[in-house]
Amino acid sequence: MKNTGVVRKIDDLGRIVIPKEIRKSLNIKNGEDLQIFVDNDNIVLKKYVKILSIKEYAEVLIKEFKKFTNSLICITDKEKIIVSSDSSYIGILNNKKVLESIEERKILQDYQLFFGDKVIDKYFLILPIIVDANTIGTIILINNNKIDDKDMMLSNILRSLLTLNMY
Repeated sequence: MKNTGVVRKIDDLGRIVIPKEIRKSLNIKNGEDLQIFVDNDNIVLKKYVKILSIKEYAEVLIKEFKKFTNSLICITDKEKIIVSSDSSYIGILNNKKVLESIEERKILQDYQLFFGDKVIDKYFLILPIIVDANTIGTIILINNNKIDDKDMMLSNILRSLLTLNMY
């Protein structure tokens, strides 16, 4: 640790003032959040980095959810697959069923899905992601077998986590 030589008193409410020079050197602006850690007998303040971008957050969620399912998981916005557990599925959504699910806010479950000229002879589940009364995309599960109750439950949990992150 670097010693700055600065000593500050704690006021009656337990507050301390971080000197302007230190805030400036660490690019800490007024009103920003700091994380507080205890390391042995040291109190450590660290600049808090807000939650990951939606895409990064979705990637983390998919990685964790893949531990519980054999289904391929895709997350889309209104135009393209933005995150997938299989990178060959990233790209433009050119699928009438998916676009209808977005527009009509319908859950679709069926067999055989088309992405452009790619035919997927598997079972699928499409769940719209709705935030503030607007459909912003979908979660798509694709599996060799029919989508079971466990996968339906996992996809609903995934949808809820994504939706909560957008408020």
